Amino acid sequence: MPHHLRATRLPVLALVVAVLVACNTTRPTASATSGPAASARPAGEVFAGIRQDVEQARALQATGVVDPVTIDPEQLGVNLRAEFDAEYTPEELAATEDVLIALGLLPPGSSIRQLTLDLQEGQVAGYYSPDRDQLFVVRRSGDDLGAIERVTYAHEFTHQLQDQHFDLDRFFEGAAAETDGSLGRLALIEGDAVSVQATWMTDNLTPRELGELIAVALGPGSLEALQRAPRYLRETSLFPYEDGLAFANRLLAEGGYPSVNAAYEDPPESTEQILHPDRYLERQSPVDVSIPRGISGVTGPNAVLGGEWSEGAQDTLGELVLRIWLSEGKVPLAQARTAAAGWGGDRIIMLRGPNDAVAIGLITVWDSPADAAEFATAAEAALASLGLDSTLRHDAGSLNVTIAVGDRSAELMTSLGS
Repeated sequence: MPHHLRATRLPVLALVVAVLVACNTTRPTASATSGPAASARPAGEVFAGIRQDVEQARALQATGVVDPVTIDPEQLGVNLRAEFDAEYTPEELAATEDVLIALGLLPPGSSIRQLTLDLQEGQVAGYYSPDRDQLFVVRRSGDDLGAIERVTYAHEFTHQLQDQHFDLDRFFEGAAAETDGSLGRLALIEGDAVSVQATWMTDNLTPRELGELIAVALGPGSLEALQRAPRYLRETSLFPYEDGLAFANRLLAEGGYPSVNAAYEDPPESTEQILHPDRYLERQSPVDVSIPRGISGVTGPNAVLGGEWSEGAQDTLGELVLRIWLSEGKVPLAQARTAAAGWGGDRIIMLRGPNDAVAIGLITVWDSPADAAEFATAAEAALASLGLDSTLRHDAGSLNVTIAVGDRSAELMTSLGS
């Protein structure tokens, strides 16, 4: 099951994060890349100055330069649609929609493609594509390079440096089919870039320019795009920037950029490790959870659903998505955070049956029996609030909580094991 934002698309969705960081630090002095003088200079000179600043801030030197391409918002929409359609097959998108709709994370009939593009077109200020070695900046300030274009380039050029030194295409090979693992790795990349972006803003933008950026980030268009997006899409899109920044800052506090660089060689394995950096530093790896073989089809001891049923997808949800799911089920945010924080591992399977029937099986493992019981209580409340046809099993003292949702959920539960 693919995630809706693949790591090869690196848009600036959380400009406000870096703005707020920069606004709480020392005011900048005038430089060649700040103020009205910068916007009036030739674009090539301005971009070259930003490259030098970013190389110094990130302590990495470019091995080659990808000249940025400036595009208007209309061309951005064309690009995003083409990139999205090249990235995902209809079968992958259908599987993602079936899972998210069955869990109550998206309304019935939702199109993950349309929802994602609606959010991106309202939020994206630029992106770097490692697989195509292309860097785009959306021009929103007329003929001049305004503060938003310069900040965007500082962020995206950081991605170019990451790609040249850490090979972002290969970086995701170990988690390509895992939503949770991919989100964890993406958070390292984006948190690193937001941290550099905030440094550049602090050093190069005037208070007036920072105010202009806040106005853009909090403007009606940006806010409406976020507010329209379903909770799942909104929170998983912001996570790599907001929580990724906190994670990157923790690594910087531990050992500066050598610690951040080392993380690309030993990347985060889960959203849990991003949300709780100590668990990354202590190398608390997720528990490997497996779905019993033979649940669907006519063979195998667990094939209780019969030969008309087939497997559609498997994935790992992880702490972040489970927390979002509890919140979607009206569990108070503080309780949802606590209930998901004891996550040890999980595995989800989606099955398709006759007449568009869909069933979901979810096996979760927790750090302690108390953590499992806490999640079970919150999950029961979420299932009831979402009105899902479901069965939940948790034995007292066990580390496991198993959930079956959808058609023939009670029968599916019997095959998921204890």
